[in-house]
Amino acid sequence: MKLCRIFLIGLTLLLFTHFALAQPGGESRFKLQRLSERVLVFTENSPIQNNLVVIATSKGLIIIDTAGSPQAASELRKSVEKELGRNDFAFVINTHHHWDHSNGNSVFPEAQIIAHEECRKELIAVQPLPTPSPSPDLEQQRVGEPVVRPAIPPPRRRPNTREYAVLPPNITFSNRMSLRLEALTLKLFYFGRAHSSSDILILIPEEQVLVTGDLFFDQRWLPFFANEMELDVPLMIEVLNTILDGEYEIQYVIPGHQDLWTKDKLVLWRDYIVNLWQWVQQAKAQKLPFEDVLHRFPLDKKYEYLKALGHDAAEIQRFHERNIGVFWSQLFESAAVIVEKTILESGVEAAINKYQELKTNQPEAYFFDERQFNTVGYRLLGSGKVPAAIAVFKLNVQAYPNEWNVYDSLGEAYLANADTLLAIENYKKSLELNPQNENGMRILKALETK
Repeated sequence: MKLCRIFLIGLTLLLFTHFALAQPGGESRFKLQRLSERVLVFTENSPIQNNLVVIATSKGLIIIDTAGSPQAASELRKSVEKELGRNDFAFVINTHHHWDHSNGNSVFPEAQIIAHEECRKELIAVQPLPTPSPSPDLEQQRVGEPVVRPAIPPPRRRPNTREYAVLPPNITFSNRMSLRLEALTLKLFYFGRAHSSSDILILIPEEQVLVTGDLFFDQRWLPFFANEMELDVPLMIEVLNTILDGEYEIQYVIPGHQDLWTKDKLVLWRDYIVNLWQWVQQAKAQKLPFEDVLHRFPLDKKYEYLKALGHDAAEIQRFHERNIGVFWSQLFESAAVIVEKTILESGVEAAINKYQELKTNQPEAYFFDERQFNTVGYRLLGSGKVPAAIAVFKLNVQAYPNEWNVYDSLGEAYLANADTLLAIENYKKSLELNPQNENGMRILKALETK
């Protein structure tokens, strides 16, 4: 199945299940860890264990990420007010745009919301919002003055929700930003496209704290620094080297979920990214085929500690091979990205012609990948461009006729287009190739019953 979609669906179900259940015996939604007098970590008592960071400064409270709903954020706000005896919320910082980190923004209407500019693009309303004024030089900003927000229409509602809207950031940056609050400094680094398009790291040197969002965790899920089709690997390495090899002492690394990390563990995964990037570049220079690249770089035994955290060997190997594939693809132009851009700019027919041109002329210069085309297909499907999604999935079927998942995806697109007979045909083909495809079995049974 589609791994990223399964992850997000599972994450949604876990969190919504948690929201639906009352806390037994009046138990608090959050577990509190005080890292110092100024830095507190509120961890949700839920399967995903969201880490929400609160920083107490003389110029106001700072909240890093705001949970997956206003209900959870409201409880966070009450917990902070009770613990600290104050409610002067000055800033909210979103580590990235994903809903489980930004859905509670509106609970802090008096605070300025800071995030990367890509985060704003993802969270703004369907109707265009006015371009925000240039980000203030926060090193010189007089913190504590009344918040002046740009005039904006009501923020959009999240898909499939009726209860609340999401407030986008009103202060954004593109590369780096420093927020100075007298004795405390927050250094914000754009990590580049990785887990999302808007990932940032937040360093608090005076407290020896680094907040990493959803890039690095190893419980329940494996590190998620290679989730986008197009990555900024050199920028990732530059940022990690600056933080880990520079002048900064780091005692606490706070992931977006689960237990806190040490600096040594983050160094371990920085080294993984650096080595993997070097390996694939060497392999390309040697003109190795991708099939050889997959088996040329075994995972170092240092990473076998993941088994003790519940990840089996097959899962770890799939994770490693997927990272090899994603890093390898960065060295080539992505055929899937080119096709998607052509669809959006010139239409489906032009995109199909472009695909054939890429396949025929210097195919070694482009990266053709089943998963990337699958991602493009689902992105088009999710945005309502169903005929375009069908066209992309059909290209995948032609290119990978022995892969069950391409037929499953095409069947889903036909189903969205109300082409029941074609949906049944493709789900049957998917099951011929993979009789264990439970999703296909369930949908096919429902379709044939109708």
